Amino acid sequence: MAEVMGRAGVVGGGIGGLATAIALRAAGWDVTVYERSPQFTEVGAGITLAANALTALDALGVGDAIRSAAIEDRRGVARNQRGRVLIDAQVSDFVGGLVTVHRADLIAILAAAVPAQCVRSGTRVVGVHADAAIETDTDTTRYDLVVGADGVNSVVRQQLWPHGSPVHRTGITAWRWVLEVPAPDPVGVILGRSAESGVVPMAGDRTYVFAAARPGITSLDYFTDWPDPLPELIAATDPSRIVIDELLEIRVPRRLWNDRVVLVGDAAHAMRPTLGQGAGMALEDAVTLAACAPDLARYSAARRRRVAMMNFLSRHGMRMTSPGSATLAALRDAAILATPNALNVGMFRYTNNRAFRSWRPPASAFEPTLPTIRKPLG
Repeated sequence: MAEVMGRAGVVGGGIGGLATAIALRAAGWDVTVYERSPQFTEVGAGITLAANALTALDALGVGDAIRSAAIEDRRGVARNQRGRVLIDAQVSDFVGGLVTVHRADLIAILAAAVPAQCVRSGTRVVGVHADAAIETDTDTTRYDLVVGADGVNSVVRQQLWPHGSPVHRTGITAWRWVLEVPAPDPVGVILGRSAESGVVPMAGDRTYVFAAARPGITSLDYFTDWPDPLPELIAATDPSRIVIDELLEIRVPRRLWNDRVVLVGDAAHAMRPTLGQGAGMALEDAVTLAACAPDLARYSAARRRRVAMMNFLSRHGMRMTSPGSATLAALRDAAILATPNALNVGMFRYTNNRAFRSWRPPASAFEPTLPTIRKPLG
């Protein structure tokens, strides 16, 4: 490894925290990751990784392992709650990429690229100070840089940004699960009146299914009369394997840094999954921070506008996917159907190219110096 830039403490061992550890180590930092759980276990469900996420993973040296989960492109449709096709396209047109993995698989690949001696698992962080000191239940350690990567309920953000970014409860219930069966036709999304859902193919003949509903809808029973194959995919799953939670979001802070402490991932910009960019933004954060550190003002300037825009689009995008009234849903459907299908598809492709495929890490001396992780998924 190159000359040591300094010592960095990363609070949180999720996607953002592990990616940041990999990137900072490659840039010459001595890194310690604090993870509350005693070990990395299978959590969450599926994640669709768009082109920007794959670019960031390439920069981290783990892109090949993730790309092994790429699937063959296939037809994907957007339908309304009655089953009428609104947009007929390819899966890649909607998501900007064809890599859908289980969150646990992504965590495992990232964790494999962080040496075990760099991780303090089973350690609860109880305090973080702006001068880069981390307090745990047992000790206090001072660093040159502290990274808050501890999620939407971040201890780091609550302590050092106490008035800037409260957690907003949306009241929206989300369900996500993975089935060990090939994705049936059709795949794609269903746009309802007060809810939405999607069926996404995964590598290894698996299927990722998600649904989200506005306040007042608290059971998957609401979807039993929705278009096939959603009802059969609900009936086929083990309820204990379904991840159920309320969607939470935060307003992006004006500055993503405070003295020698910086925020990445959901700790900085937790957003609704409308664009499927939660993991993508965290991975971009990690690579960008490694390119900018120790200049945290530069990192904040490079990231804030982009993540604030994604946060805004994710929040207001649900006004189209599940507007909350029959009238608005009918107007949405009519507007989409009145637009030629080729133009609708072209708009998706343009958006994906501008927002995701064109993203590149900032120029810097950062180069991956860790061995490339090439072990395929599965």
